[in-house]
Amino acid sequence: MELSRRAELPVPTIKFYLREGLLPPGRSAPGRRHLDYDERHVSRLMLIRTMTAVGRMSLASVREVLHAIDSRGLPIAGLCAVINDALFAEDPSLLAMPERQGAAARIDSFIDMLGWRVADDSPGRHTLARVLTALERLTGDADVGVFAPYAEAAMCLTALEVASLSSSVEPDNDRATVIARVVLLEAGMAALRRLAREHLIEATGPVGAERT
Repeated sequence: MELSRRAELPVPTIKFYLREGLLPPGRSAPGRRHLDYDERHVSRLMLIRTMTAVGRMSLASVREVLHAIDSRGLPIAGLCAVINDALFAEDPSLLAMPERQGAAARIDSFIDMLGWRVADDSPGRHTLARVLTALERLTGDADVGVFAPYAEAAMCLTALEVASLSSSVEPDNDRATVIARVVLLEAGMAALRRLAREHLIEATGPVGAERT
């Protein structure tokens, strides 16, 4: 299949996406036995692969994001909200962690202190509450202020991302690009933090280690 070669994906995988409705069917052409697939199909497959392989998103979440991309008139804020919810949903280890009583309230107060306008039911609130609970159980004492420098760094980086976005993106390929950028930059930021940690530990040694 030509589409398999162009998208660099196995034919069975493409057929699976077609059956699942993630990829629109090809168009029939007069006098031809096979369906025609164009660059839109290639781009769609690349986006699906980005979300599943890089973003590690489930097919259910991918389907929701693709539906948002195909929805005409959905503002950029709505599109980003869909991808945020999808990315948060892909961390079952955190979802399985309990929240200590009061952790959610302290996270809510912390977000209010930052002045961030975040929905009351935003999954990020629950994720931070679970992380705070885990830190408290691990160290015996963890203040919500531990997130402050991370919030500052996140705001600086995200401001750069948001500044590059248009307030309205209507063509499907533009909307797909927005989603791909969010997923890829999310993975890129995680990789850079790990590389920075590797660099600093190599340069200065672990905390408490003797230098020779």
